Formats: sequence, C-alpha cells, structure tokens
Amino acid sequence: MDQPETILVVEDDSGLQELIRVCLEQEGYHVIQTISGLEAIKIIRQQRPDLVILDIMLPDLDGLTVCQKVREFASLPILMLTARTMPEDIITGLNQGADDYVTKPFNYDELLARIRALLRRVPATNRPLMVGNNLISIDQRKREVRVRGELVDLTPTEYQLLLVLAEHAGEVVTHEQLLRAVWGSEPMRDNDYLKVYIWHLRRKIEIDPRQPQLLLTEWGVGYRMEP
Repeated sequence: MDQPETILVVEDDSGLQELIRVCLEQEGYHVIQTISGLEAIKIIRQQRPDLVILDIMLPDLDGLTVCQKVREFASLPILMLTARTMPEDIITGLNQGADDYVTKPFNYDELLARIRALLRRVPATNRPLMVGNNLISIDQRKREVRVRGELVDLTPTEYQLLLVLAEHAGEVVTHEQLLRAVWGSEPMRDNDYLKVYIWHLRRKIEIDPRQPQLLLTEWGVGYRMEP
C-alpha cells in the first residue's frame, strides 16, 4: 500500500494550523507542523515532504524568504497562505518560487482543490525520482539509490548532494547553490571541498568517473545532472 502524501504546514496561528491539520488528515494526508520558518527549512531538507503550505507572516523568518531559501535545494510544490491581496504582493510570492497561493480567509474546499492540483502537477516523493537517462533511481521514502538497477551505498552527504542535483536535473546548479543546499545557509566550505564530494559521488554512479556521462561539470559555474 502506498504511503500517504506528506504535507508540511508552516503557520504561526495555532488555531488555524490545527484546523488545517484536521482538514488534511481527514483527507488521508500525513501532516507535519511548525510555526518557525527556520525549522521549516530544516524539515524540508531532512524529510522532503510532498508539499508545503507556507504562511507569509512568521515569527522568525518570513515566508517569502523561506520560499527563496528552499528553492536553492528543493523543487517540491509550495502553496503560500497570505492575508495580502494586493497583486504586487502575490506576484512577489510567485517570483520567489511559490507555485500557488490562497488568500485568508479561505474556503477549505478551495484549499484542498489547490493541494490536489499541485500534487497532480508534481510527482510525489513516494514514487522514485528517475534521472541520468533513467539510469539512476532515487527512492526518497527509503533513501535508496539504484544505478543501472544496482543498489548503491551513499553517505548522507553524498545522498543529499545527489538529490539536489537530481531535483534540478537538466539545469546547471552553481557551486554556491550546492554548498548552501547541502551544508547550510552559511557553509564554511569552498569549491575544492565540493569537488572532493563530487568525485566520490561519481565513483559510485559513473562507469568511468574520469569521463562522466551522468554528472557533468559546467566549468567555472557548477554541475549538471543529466535528466
């Protein structure tokens, strides 16, 4: 049986957060909750929910900033909750990486409809992520990686690095984006440090790591995973 899709609710109004939780659980979703933008980033990095419901007004880090930081390492759908109805505010949220928005107060049927539409649009994490010309399969629920059908043992850092590249497959991911996504918002690392991990990762996924075909170098910029 498939596991229920996981939704992270980031909302500092405890009453509203609880109502959203009850509504989602009645629909069969698994719900994670937090009131903190910083905690939300940590949860997304570690647990990879299927979708995030993100309030703009949070006590520590506003939702727009959270959205921007999450987009540095993850492509999961983000639904913004906002009391702001001015078009420029909504446009700002979409420009920061949000996929959709709902204005407060909202109808719960509308909220559920928006959630279902986003989950249909974006593959759920309970299905393996296929990249590298379909040679690499990443099961995020089990944290298992298979290359050419064979199970590959990755360290937590190698796994996180591969996942970030896979979620942006076909795109160039810069050195800075990778460092921030894997080692945090202010990484005490440099490009040479990153190269070491890329080399170790290539040894596990490439036939010949000296002539990579799946994880490519974009010289002076970053790296790109074949889609």
